[in-house]
Amino acid sequence: MKIFVYGTLTDKDAFGRCAGKPVMYAPVPAKLHGYARVKLRGARYPTLRRAPGSQVQGVVMRVNADMLARLCNYESVRYRLVHVRLHSETGPQRAKVFVGDAATRITWAPDIRLMTLRSRSF
Repeated sequence: MKIFVYGTLTDKDAFGRCAGKPVMYAPVPAKLHGYARVKLRGARYPTLRRAPGSQVQGVVMRVNADMLARLCNYESVRYRLVHVRLHSETGPQRAKVFVGDAATRITWAPDIRLMTLRSRSF
C-alpha cells in the first residue's frame, strides 16, 4: 500500500521509527493537488484542507499492514485515512493520506525541533 506523507513523516528516518521498520529506499516526491497544508486545531501539527488551485508537496512511501497499524497509532484518533490521487515524477499514483479532524485556515509552517522531538519519542 502507498501512503502520502506531508509533515513529520517526510523524513525517512522519522518515518522508519514510527512505522517500526527502517526505510531502505528513497521516498518518491509527489504533489497532492486541490489541498493545502494547514494547522490542526488545538495542535501544532499539520493536516490537509481542500483548497482548489492549491497543492501540497510530500513523499510517497510503501507500507505493509503492520507498518500501517503503527502509523495509525502514531497519528492518533484525530486523523483518518483518505484515498487520493497524486502526481509524481513517475506519473499519476493512488495512495492514502492521513487527514486531521479539525483543519484550520492557518497555513502550517514546519517546526523542525518539534517534529524531530515528536518522531523520536514514538
